[in-house]
Amino acid sequence: MKTEIIEIKGNKKLKITGDIDMHTSPELREILLSLIKNSRNQCVCVDFSDVTYIDSSGIATFVEGLKAIRTSGSRLFFYGLPENIMEIFRFSRLDRVFEIYRTFEDAFGI
Repeated sequence: MKTEIIEIKGNKKLKITGDIDMHTSPELREILLSLIKNSRNQCVCVDFSDVTYIDSSGIATFVEGLKAIRTSGSRLFFYGLPENIMEIFRFSRLDRVFEIYRTFEDAFGI
C-alpha cells in the first residue's frame, strides 16, 4: 500500500494505492486518524480509485475514522471505489453509513 496526502482548498485528500489488509491497516490507521485530528471543520476525502483489495481490518480502520470524525466537526467521504471494493461496502451495508461518491467532483457538487 502507498498513500499520498494532497491539500485541496484546505481539505485533505488521501489517495491510497494497493491493498488495504491486516499488514497495512495499522499504518493507514495512523495516517487517517492524524488527518482527522488536524482537520477541524474540513473534509477528509479518501480516493479509492487505485485500491485493489480491502479486508475486514481495513474496513475497521475506516469505521474507527468515522467515529473519530463525528466529534471533529469535519466530514469523511470516499470516492472512486472500484466495483469489487464497492461490493464489500454494499454487502456489509456500510454504503449506507459512509458518504460514497463516484468522483471527487460529485462529492463537492462541482
